[in-house]
Amino acid sequence: MLTLLVAGSWAYLRLGLAEVPADVNPSAIENRLMHFAVHAAVRHNAPKSQNPFPPTDENLIAGGILYVNGCAGCHGQPGKSPGEDDPEYSRPPKFARDASPYSESEMFWVIKHGVRRTGMSAYGPFYSEKEMWNLAAFVKRMQNLSHAVLQGIHSKKP
Repeated sequence: MLTLLVAGSWAYLRLGLAEVPADVNPSAIENRLMHFAVHAAVRHNAPKSQNPFPPTDENLIAGGILYVNGCAGCHGQPGKSPGEDDPEYSRPPKFARDASPYSESEMFWVIKHGVRRTGMSAYGPFYSEKEMWNLAAFVKRMQNLSHAVLQGIHSKKP
């Protein structure tokens, strides 16, 4: 049975029967498989250590400024309804509305390495380790930020 499943999957892919155009929505099974694969890979590869930078107001504000300037376009502005999704990519998580299912170290890994075929770029070449940890801490706490942190983010935006 397993051999038949593998052979059938191989033939499906080799014969070009899989839908790959960016303007065609993926099937429900493709979405489920990709979701499962991404979450499993992130959990497997994320650092096992905790964030070495405490979630102080200063660090959360620094992460929030990075988020507002670089992430909010896809993931939503803190406290605002997310915009429409780009049909060429899978739907990005809307952190402005929904809490992330990832731990801080898993988010750090995603920020650093990105996720292939999702539109999530790798920011490791552009951000320092501290910036990526601050950003991960901000996203993890985004649903419960203090007024002081929100004020700090908005007062320091360019």
